[in-house]
Amino acid sequence: MHVIESIGPILGIVAFVGLATLAFLLFQQARDLRRLREWAGRAPERAQEAAEAVQAVAEASRGEETEAGQPAGEEEATPHGRVGAAWARVRGAVTLRLAALDRRLPVDGRYVLAVVAILVVAAGVLTSGFGVVGGDDGKHHDHGSSGKPHVAVLNGTGVSGLAALVAKQVVKDAGYKTGTVANAGSSIAKTVVMFAPAHEPQAKKLAKAIKPKLGDTPTKAMTADVTATANGAPLALGLGLDDAQFGGGGA
Repeated sequence: MHVIESIGPILGIVAFVGLATLAFLLFQQARDLRRLREWAGRAPERAQEAAEAVQAVAEASRGEETEAGQPAGEEEATPHGRVGAAWARVRGAVTLRLAALDRRLPVDGRYVLAVVAILVVAAGVLTSGFGVVGGDDGKHHDHGSSGKPHVAVLNGTGVSGLAALVAKQVVKDAGYKTGTVANAGSSIAKTVVMFAPAHEPQAKKLAKAIKPKLGDTPTKAMTADVTATANGAPLALGLGLDDAQFGGGGA
């Protein structure tokens, strides 16, 4: 259980990175295919544009030669010719620039929107399904709203109602939320705080928090039976016979 919980976020991140890489490759493929189709489809237009550009340059050159051979008075008398030649040069340059820009256009914007939508959906699935950000399935009790881990309270005394009483008057009063409240399944000689792997520091904090009401409480690692009974809670308070008379002996 703990192994799955620990590698879940890692698997989620790996899956997200893989999906993002796949989307990028699809994006590149779509862009290359679009360029290839446009390259094949625009062959006649490119040829015509090139011919027009060459013609514009030739006309401009002829216009400059004509203007160079005209006297000053005659040059002023033909402004339309000079404007036409200049416009032809500008049109040829713009045509060539637009043709080059069109060949560099990326993929259609619809592909971009589709990829973004896929990534957003994937991120939502991963954050809730793999626990990258959060999500609670109602069974896993790592942390309460205060940031403290949930605590299972297990009665190992045989005194009826003692676990519920301690959960309310001791655990909750110490600022912890309770998980499973049940019988331990076997007798416990001395009250103990048990912890899942990597939760020993939290167990020591819990032992310190309940000290005013239960006295010095040792800590130890959970056994397999306690782990199963705790139902995912990282800490378990096992009530021992030394606290069997707490609160008058239960209800």
